[in-house]
Amino acid sequence: MSTTYTYVACRDEGSIEAYVLDDAEGRLNRFAVVEGLEDVAMLAMDHRRGILYAGQGGASHEHPLLWVFTVVAGGRLVLRGTAHLPCSAAYLEFDPTSGDEHPAVAGSVGRDGLLGASYFGDAVFRVMLDSQGLPQEGQPAWIDDAAGRGMRCVVPSPDGRHVYATSLVDDRVVIYRRGATGEPPLVRSGTVNAPAGSGPRHVMVHPEGTHVALLTELSGEILTFHRDAETGELAEFARVRVDEPEDELAPGYVRGEGCGPLHIDGDEHSDADEQDSGLPERPMWAAGLMHARGANYILATERTTSALTVFDTGSQPRRRARTRTEERPRAAAVAPGRELVLVAGELSGHISVYRITEHGILNPTQRVATGARPAAFEFYRK
Repeated sequence: MSTTYTYVACRDEGSIEAYVLDDAEGRLNRFAVVEGLEDVAMLAMDHRRGILYAGQGGASHEHPLLWVFTVVAGGRLVLRGTAHLPCSAAYLEFDPTSGDEHPAVAGSVGRDGLLGASYFGDAVFRVMLDSQGLPQEGQPAWIDDAAGRGMRCVVPSPDGRHVYATSLVDDRVVIYRRGATGEPPLVRSGTVNAPAGSGPRHVMVHPEGTHVALLTELSGEILTFHRDAETGELAEFARVRVDEPEDELAPGYVRGEGCGPLHIDGDEHSDADEQDSGLPERPMWAAGLMHARGANYILATERTTSALTVFDTGSQPRRRARTRTEERPRAAAVAPGRELVLVAGELSGHISVYRITEHGILNPTQRVATGARPAAFEFYRK
C-alpha cells in the first residue's frame, strides 16, 4: 500500500511542513517541520529519485538559495546541500529528459534539470543536474532573458518534447523545443498571443499531451488550446471566465511583492499610482490552475474573492461548482490520486482539503492550520 507525503512551503514562517495525506479520509497529518529556510517559496519534486528542491522567493534575493533534500524513510527530509539559482524565480519545476515521468527525448542533449521562470528577471532558465540529482558544479545555468517580460510559469509537456512558459506582462505563451547536439538545452520555436492586458499566469499540459490550458491572472479567463505533439504549436478552441458578474472584479491590475499596482491596458503598461490613483478595491487576481479526476475537470483559484471553481473539460468548458475557500488562495494542488484538492490561504494561514466527486462537486474533508503564508505544495508517493 502506497503512502502519500505532502510538503508545504510556509514562506513567512521559513519552514517546510511534512504531512502524511490519508487518501481515504481526506486528512493531512503533520509529522515533521524543517525550519530555518528563509523566504522559502517554491517546491519541485524528482519523483524517481525522491529529491525535493526548495527555492527562495522574492525580488530582494539577487541569487536565491536552492535547498536540496532527500526524502528518507517515513517521508522525512534530509538536507543534502544548497546551491544558488541564477536569478529570482517565481516558478520552479523539475525537468527530466528521461525516466518514469516520460520516455527519453529523442535527439535531445543534456541531463535532468530544474526549470525556472523569473518574473523580476524577465527570464526563463534551466539548471543542469548531475546523475545524483544535484546542481552540476561549474556548469552555468542556461538562461533565456529575451523571451518576454514578467515570466511567470514554465512547464514541460508530458512527452518531454516541448516546454511552455508564460509572459505575464507581454501577454503571451512562449514555446520551446529540446535542443539537439550543438544547440542550447531549449530552443524557442514559437509564441502564442493571449488577449491584450490579460496577464497569462499559469500554464498546464493535459496528461495525454493533447491540450494546453492557460489561466490569465488579470482578466480571469481559462484559455484552452489544441496541442500539436510534433511541433508543440497551440491553437485556441475555448475560453471561459473564472468570475461571476456579481463579483465586480476590475481587470488589468498586477498585484504582488515588488510590483506595486501596475495597470495594464492593451500595450500600455503604466504606473497605476500616477494614472489610476492606486489599486481598485476589487481587482481580478486569478492564481492557481489544476487538473483533477483524470483531467476530467479543471480547477482555478481567484484571490480577491477567495474562490475555488471547478470546470469540466471538453470542447465547451462550463462551470460545475464554486466554493468560498481560504483567504487569498495562492497555493493550490491536486494530490496524486487526483481526487483530493488542497488549497492554502496566504492570509488565513490554513489549508482546506476537498474531495472532488465524479460530478465535479467539492466536498470539504478537513481544515488545518499551517505556518505563516503557505506558498507551495509538493507530493511524494511511496
